[in-house]
Amino acid sequence: MNRLGALAVMLALAAVPAWGAEAPSKDKFIGAWRLIDVRERDAETGAEKPATPGGAGGQLIYTANGRLSLQIARVGWDKAPAGDPANFASYFGRWELVTAEGYVLHQQDGNLNPKQVGQAAKRYYSFDAQGHLSLATPPAKNAEGRNVATVFVWERYP
Repeated sequence: MNRLGALAVMLALAAVPAWGAEAPSKDKFIGAWRLIDVRERDAETGAEKPATPGGAGGQLIYTANGRLSLQIARVGWDKAPAGDPANFASYFGRWELVTAEGYVLHQQDGNLNPKQVGQAAKRYYSFDAQGHLSLATPPAKNAEGRNVATVFVWERYP
């Protein structure tokens, strides 16, 4: 097996949920969440470091009837020129939990970036001992040429 094939197998195994047969129910996601951290995860090593740019704040809402709303302000957004969406992400739409593969699908019915309207964004999920929800993008090459995932860490609003 070549290196690319081995990497594909490792990524597929990494995406397998750690909870086995007892996958979280949809109810565990429902509610309002605030962004507490943004990390970059190396796809080969699993090592994480703070993402650049990081998140200055954000909110994610999952409803019981399958709707979602997401807003993220990135560090430095307050210094961006008026009307510049470069440091702000916002979309809404539908969500679907795919427990067998360990991801939630965000179907973007509307997006601040018109090019992303209609996009189905896969987010691999996990919950830590404190109940924080981590949503990781599929790995992609960064500026240094490494395959990395962006991991958004959310805390449920009380």
